[in-house]
Amino acid sequence: MHLAADICKMLENAEENGVIELPEGEFEGSFKINRSCTVKGKNTVLWSISGPVLTVNAERVRLEGLKIGLTGGKLPDNRNVSVFCRYKDTKFSNVEVNGAVIGIPDEENYWGLPKLLSMGNIPAEKENSFSFELYVPVNTEVKCDIYSVRLSQDYAFEGFNSISFIIDKLKSGSLIYGGISVISSVTGIVRKIVLSGSASENCDAGNANYMLFSVNREAPSEYMKMLEEYDPEAAAEETGEPEQVSVPNESESRLSEINESEFNDDIREENVYLSPDMPIPMAPKKYCIELAYSSSKANLDIDGYLFMLGASGRVTDNSGMIFFGNDHSKCGSVRYINSSDKRAMVIDFAAVPPNVRRMVLLFSIYGQSPMQTFDKLVNSEISILCENGVHMHLRLDQHLRSRTILGLGFDNKDGIWELIPSGKAVGMELEDICRSYGVTII
Repeated sequence: MHLAADICKMLENAEENGVIELPEGEFEGSFKINRSCTVKGKNTVLWSISGPVLTVNAERVRLEGLKIGLTGGKLPDNRNVSVFCRYKDTKFSNVEVNGAVIGIPDEENYWGLPKLLSMGNIPAEKENSFSFELYVPVNTEVKCDIYSVRLSQDYAFEGFNSISFIIDKLKSGSLIYGGISVISSVTGIVRKIVLSGSASENCDAGNANYMLFSVNREAPSEYMKMLEEYDPEAAAEETGEPEQVSVPNESESRLSEINESEFNDDIREENVYLSPDMPIPMAPKKYCIELAYSSSKANLDIDGYLFMLGASGRVTDNSGMIFFGNDHSKCGSVRYINSSDKRAMVIDFAAVPPNVRRMVLLFSIYGQSPMQTFDKLVNSEISILCENGVHMHLRLDQHLRSRTILGLGFDNKDGIWELIPSGKAVGMELEDICRSYGVTII
């Protein structure tokens, strides 16, 4: 397994005018290129909480097959930089960024793009139309990879643009998820906008917000002031720790979280049924996740275990494992509800620190009896309820003859969380799983 240090060393040891082939994977920067060379990735992801992620300190550098991004929240302009080039001749091929590229004429100017266009629930069985604004400093191509979405135009001219799109008739419960690509005519760099939503027969079209994103008219000129004074070293030194979320007092009732209005029973009507391994975008909201079943053929004591993992795929310390013995994360974004009548994991995706790159939720049966397995559950599913009313269900196989299952995975993709449903049996013992994620078992 390659580490970020390996990538730094590969770039540092580059031969003049040589070719560096980076492996697949995600690597936390920052990174520097100090010699003229070609850097080829395999959709390799270079990332940092704040920028610059990659600094190019040499002439005649070519970047290929890379995704370069920032995972911090609302970063100031001087830290929202993916690539800083000291020379104007850096070339790009099949490179995607989600922050600024400084040092390339025209390309370095202000880009007013949203990371996410969230439509929420839209009416089913009818066409729906939406609009959003863009500000681009150069002419661009605009593409959408979602088969049910039709853009009003496949281009955007330099300056402010208003783009509309129509969503074809969808069945209730259909999920909309995909990307809109904005491709620079100067460099070919791709910037992605994630589009997400779901169709509902109970949705009131009159409550929809059809303008999904507007650009601040003062932003381009304000950005130019920053650009005139930009210093990558000074910007990097400003990088602080991720903002911490305060953890409530231990005496506060954990169960009250699950009974708040955002999880009220009267909003459980918007049902969506998931298929294993189909990624779903998660809105920056609270989700309540629990294992549900109608009855059990055996007396089973089932607990949830969530691991908060960094770029290395391991927890930074034992507190990154959330379960009945550690019922909340240090940052307060994850809580485990453990009461006599409910066991549930509550995740606030708006509060998860940016250094957490992946989360894994397991369910395991407490005890040692080999007869106690998940196939004893009747009509079992993993229930995922969002505070906005969307209620997702992952039905479990009725023949899971194991004591531990991988319930759900969550991946941080350029600052947007995706759910990867699983519901599959795990053959490893729970203690071995914990060790594999870096949790010390005593």
